Amino acid sequence: MRRFHVLPLVLPLVLAAASYVGCSSSNSGTQSYGGGTATGGAAGSGGSNTDASVGGSAGSVTGGNGGSNTGGSNTGGSSTGGSSTDAGNTGGGGAMQDAMPDVDFSYDAPSYDAPEACATAAVEASLKPLDLYMMIDRSGSMAQNSKWTNQSNALKSFFTDPQSAGITVALRFFPLNDNSSPQSPTCNGNAYATPLVDWGVLPGHAAALGSAIDGTSPTGLFTPTQEAINGVLKGALTRQQAFPGHVVSAVIVSDGTPCCLASGYGCPVETAAGIGAIAATYFSGTPSIRTFAIYVATDATAVMTAIAQQGGTTQAYDATGGSAAFLAALKAIQGSAIPCDFDMPHPSTGTVDPDQVSLSYLPGGAGNPVPVSRVPDSSACGGGDGWYYDNNANPTKISLCPTTCATMKADPQAKVNIATGCLGS
Repeated sequence: MRRFHVLPLVLPLVLAAASYVGCSSSNSGTQSYGGGTATGGAAGSGGSNTDASVGGSAGSVTGGNGGSNTGGSNTGGSSTGGSSTDAGNTGGGGAMQDAMPDVDFSYDAPSYDAPEACATAAVEASLKPLDLYMMIDRSGSMAQNSKWTNQSNALKSFFTDPQSAGITVALRFFPLNDNSSPQSPTCNGNAYATPLVDWGVLPGHAAALGSAIDGTSPTGLFTPTQEAINGVLKGALTRQQAFPGHVVSAVIVSDGTPCCLASGYGCPVETAAGIGAIAATYFSGTPSIRTFAIYVATDATAVMTAIAQQGGTTQAYDATGGSAAFLAALKAIQGSAIPCDFDMPHPSTGTVDPDQVSLSYLPGGAGNPVPVSRVPDSSACGGGDGWYYDNNANPTKISLCPTTCATMKADPQAKVNIATGCLGS
């Protein structure tokens, strides 16, 4: 604990003689007083003024000379035949130092213990970077009804879209080869965990991703979905562990049901419930990995829905409408994959007062901040801007309302300033 002591306050009061008739002030703030006149007194010689802007008027005492003034203080005048405590009084001159004694107004306050204070600080934050590991179906059925073409065009458009800038993407296709046989008897996904196109940031990485798409064709015989889902989730988990400050999610795309164990080319698990349970394991794990699912044909609706629901993303995306629908699905994934929340700032000392925290939004990461108001909870967001705590009594996270969140996500360079205040401040 720091100890503070209030020092005594001494206010000397120098009272000027009542007979003085005027004063002038120097530029430096010092004052000089001229010699006064006394009843029946003869004119005396003028006083000198050093360091004062204007000399005092001539003063006199009976039989004495005017005093001199140095630096605005009166050192007194001399006279014949006695001493005078007041340069302007009738009588003999004398030495004068201070016209009146100091009057001491002092207050000796008691010592007290002040609690450690936390410094008010502003924390600059931005939405966490998004990393997507994409597992894309290349089975032979994807060649039908332009599904492969639509999928390819949508993916390449997404990779080059300016609003995708900053997303990190890795890519692999399944099955790994035309034979389509599982890479392990248990379909553990180890062969799929390493991306074909390694992690890279858009838009610079778009060329490598597009080249891989152009160099691949939908010629796989079967659909080993269990192996693909295990692989994409293992790869995403490895990435998340390596980059804990990012948001890493898995994306899987398919046009059909898992196939075909009966022919000796499938995996042990081929039901929608069984495949969904794999996604659930990773979603409930630490760190949690969410799985987004897109289906490009209605045959894959059940299995993709099970993956999404149990993988923490609620509902699979329907891309059966062609390239535009597929691109819309990718943009929707981008929008929902990034959480709009920030950890509550913690100072090195003291305690943050939740009621003194304020938040502002910096468009483009610079410029004038736009204040964002706090609302009681998520239900109070409505269609407007705002932010709220996860727990008003003991907050651990600050979350943005959907409208503010959408604004942030549409601005890749956007930043948030979180200003903290302290208890007792």
